[in-house]
Amino acid sequence: MIEPSLLDRAHALSTSDHFRAALGRVMPPRVPHSVLPRSHASIHPKDQMLLHSLAHLRDPNAAVSQYFNVALQQYGVVWQILQRLFPDRLDELRVLDFACGYGRLLRFLTLGLRPGQILASEIQDECLAFVGERFGVATLSSFADPGRFSPDRQFDVIWVASLFSHLPGHLFEAWLARLTACLAPDGVLCFSVHDRRLLPAGQAFPEASGILFQPHSENADLETAIYGTTYVSEAYVSATIARLCGDGHGYVRLPRLLAHEQDVYVLAARAGKDLGGLDGFRYGGWGWVDERRLSGDGELYLRGWAASFDQAPLDAVDVAVDGQRMRCPTGRPREDVARWFDDPAMALSGWEFRHRIGRGRGPVRVEVSVPPEQDVGALLLAGEIERPAALRAVPGLWTRLRGLLR
Repeated sequence: MIEPSLLDRAHALSTSDHFRAALGRVMPPRVPHSVLPRSHASIHPKDQMLLHSLAHLRDPNAAVSQYFNVALQQYGVVWQILQRLFPDRLDELRVLDFACGYGRLLRFLTLGLRPGQILASEIQDECLAFVGERFGVATLSSFADPGRFSPDRQFDVIWVASLFSHLPGHLFEAWLARLTACLAPDGVLCFSVHDRRLLPAGQAFPEASGILFQPHSENADLETAIYGTTYVSEAYVSATIARLCGDGHGYVRLPRLLAHEQDVYVLAARAGKDLGGLDGFRYGGWGWVDERRLSGDGELYLRGWAASFDQAPLDAVDVAVDGQRMRCPTGRPREDVARWFDDPAMALSGWEFRHRIGRGRGPVRVEVSVPPEQDVGALLLAGEIERPAALRAVPGLWTRLRGLLR
């Protein structure tokens, strides 16, 4: 159960001027705003992705920051796919955001593309009503039965975040077939999955079938028989594509791309389409603020990690305290991060920040970010830290969060 005060604080933060300005400083490409519009910063009260994060973190600052950081990263992924595969057609592309939820992606995608280029589809009617009204997109209901889904158009890009990672085998294959059939001749289907390596330790994976479905998820509004938690091997996905599309039908797998957890597969409508434009795909920066507190004598303390997945370890994170901007060097040991991502280069991704603000002051407005490289940056934390002690996340909790991607 989430206390109403936590929800109230989360929603007040997401639409505040200082939070929207913080988002503007790491804004995705092609978004003509230095401050995210208030309409696009508002989160639906029943958005499961925010509720799930609040339930785990018990901290509105961390939960709202995480919600939008995943949204920023997801948009950065989608925009790269559009730009790399259709560089000359961006203004005419037809895009389907399938299983769109309450529009975590749409709040940015509708600023990068014209809303008229986008169709949003979802099985939950309340989600469709929200995204249609708030983001100005056309909407189309989805169904538990893929055979009932029948849009009146074809799409250049179909984006499906964190749906196939929840489907049992028969629906995984049925939806893959149905959505592929909705592509234009030169189109691509992009969908994310939980790779088998994400299966918690101690649980056995069925190598022969290549898919494991567990009837539970973070979304209490959907039947567990059709929406649980699913892990797959690449061999399973490859064999399914071959069976549905024909032997040798090409695809690209981008491991651990979505929020640096789920794999993204890009499948072309026709076998001969060149997907080489996805070579060198940029993953961007990522990180977490494990501790955040303001002591009674006026010292602000922050600790976390940050890394780039495209280059040598980041030199620093940007920290702002009541508008005063500073750089905090990385380089502290974080073997837990290196183990989680199986990347020794991240063993020194840790950082620690101390700043004296003076006795009796507070709350303190804090912002921690990874500055944009070629593409979108990352917002690790934005909010107000109270005294005498801020709510803090349990160290290492970021490695256990699941189901926050849609």
